[in-house]
Amino acid sequence: MAGALLTAGAAQAASLLSDGGFESPNLGTGNYAYPGSVGAWSFNGASLINAASTSAWYGGSGPAGKEGVQFAGLQGGSSITQSFTADASTLHLGWLSAGRACCSGANDQTYQVTLNGAAVSGVMSTVGGSDFSFNMLTLSGLTASTSYTLGFQGLAGSDKTSFIDNVVLQDSIFPPPPVAPTITALANLTNTDPGVPADQHVVDNFTDPVASGYGFSGGYVRSGALGLDPSVSAPPPGDLTNYETVLGGQSATFTSVIPMSSFSFFLGSPDSYNTVQLFGPGGYEWTLAGSAIWGGSPQGNGDQSIGRRVRYDFGANPVNKIVFSSSSNSFEFDTLAASGGVPEPAAWTLMILGFGGIGAVMRRRRQTLATVTA
Repeated sequence: MAGALLTAGAAQAASLLSDGGFESPNLGTGNYAYPGSVGAWSFNGASLINAASTSAWYGGSGPAGKEGVQFAGLQGGSSITQSFTADASTLHLGWLSAGRACCSGANDQTYQVTLNGAAVSGVMSTVGGSDFSFNMLTLSGLTASTSYTLGFQGLAGSDKTSFIDNVVLQDSIFPPPPVAPTITALANLTNTDPGVPADQHVVDNFTDPVASGYGFSGGYVRSGALGLDPSVSAPPPGDLTNYETVLGGQSATFTSVIPMSSFSFFLGSPDSYNTVQLFGPGGYEWTLAGSAIWGGSPQGNGDQSIGRRVRYDFGANPVNKIVFSSSSNSFEFDTLAASGGVPEPAAWTLMILGFGGIGAVMRRRRQTLATVTA
């Protein structure tokens, strides 16, 4: 569905890129290759093309939601690039990304979008075993009729791999998202009473393993018992347990195998430079910046006495990926909860068989860091 919607959006204007779906050369079922330069794309380092169906590279049938039958992979610190000629000063980039589920310690991957070799996005994350989901980025300040080189640069080491597919670059915006979610900011709370709604279940508290069917990557985990780390991280009010910190210029990604009907998180010291992006399996996306994250009030001035349980209800447009990012230090939160994201036990059995044990590989190891230098 994500691939189909992105293709429909691209129909508004021709893409400035060639073979954004990586369908050439045709590798045949279940194969992969390190092609070097092929067509308009350059595959640098250990970047590769994957073909659909069972493959040792990703196991099982591979991530769902791809466009066509092949997709690219950013293995370790590899990259893929393609040159284009701008036809406007502002262009809109859309692409699908997923994570490789394989190899102990090689699940989560990070990457950046580059233009002429310089990063033009924050650090993007894919969770090991996640299906394809839609991303988009606006490129501004370009000069028409000028040639540029677009790239996707892997940042993680070893065998960690992000999959990329259906890359579209155009001068018109992608289709607007459906009706936005309902945002509810519950009463000022402390994490001794984090106010998890009765119809939701805790899926990640940054102390216990993330619940089956969910994944989280990016940022770093810190103990609230350490108190304030000046100019870096402030625990949510009353939070003496582990909590998540996303530093300036970074992002963290939460995913759900089954799309969620609602989601909430405990937010501390809200800041105007925080951003939340909500992605649905049909390719739609909402971006909430600053006070829009928690419904408009209070102002995002970093008041460390403020803690809010922020709830999103998605209605008929469920969400399966949420990206937390910040342009400055920091975005702090705890106790993620969701509804509509966990199938019945019988369904789990079928899913584990069908996805090659994806429920197991979505668990991650925790590492608590005492401090981070700004």
